Amino acid sequence: MIAYRLHHEPGTVEMITRARGNEFGELRSFVSTFTQDVAEANSRGHNGYWGGPVPDMGTYPLNAVRNLFGLEPVSVHAVGTKTPGRGFNFHDTVAVTLRFPGERVAQFTVSYATAPSEGFDLVGTKASIHASPCFMFGATTGIAYVENTSEGSKEHSFDPVEQFGNETQYFSDRILNDRHPEADGEEGLLDMRVLAAVERSLETGETVTLDPAQRSRHVQPDQALKLKPAKEPGEDELISVIPQSA
Repeated sequence: MIAYRLHHEPGTVEMITRARGNEFGELRSFVSTFTQDVAEANSRGHNGYWGGPVPDMGTYPLNAVRNLFGLEPVSVHAVGTKTPGRGFNFHDTVAVTLRFPGERVAQFTVSYATAPSEGFDLVGTKASIHASPCFMFGATTGIAYVENTSEGSKEHSFDPVEQFGNETQYFSDRILNDRHPEADGEEGLLDMRVLAAVERSLETGETVTLDPAQRSRHVQPDQALKLKPAKEPGEDELISVIPQSA
């Protein structure tokens, strides 16, 4: 099993289930921003592309749109920038465009050199949704989204849950009952091939075409678990840690 904690978070599971049930209509567009300000001294700040914002943060909007669309991208194009005065040895801000079958398009921007931001907009022919918070976790962080239709807006809010405990409980259940997990190696591989394509696009400036692919398993409604958040240790309780924030 791959540790995709949001595959067991109630709000995320609801959005994926509703999207795949056509409740938002035919899905056409996905746009997301996920950013933070990372200290260059942190291990994530000086270990090249695979330590940078695309594999670290870009995996979240990428995995979200793959599951919301229920499809795999067919091409990838990326543009990266390096913020003046920052010491990263990679593009610290990257914008990615993905094309999907059925003329669907997705875009996301990730950064290690800006103020924190997280959210996504999903647009269908019946409704659009704006989700925020949508990727983070914590004792006070509950996933939420606003649904907009011709009849008005409706807010959907979810209590914070112990996201890491949820995925551990799910994995334990699969082991004890000899059942195959949903987020298996195939799910991880389908994300990894896109992350590798982003790297190639940044290097060449070209659009990278991907071979057609199809996911054999999908997030199911019963994967949403509701363990209460555990107490998080403070930085003063950790040993030999370089703070992530700049």
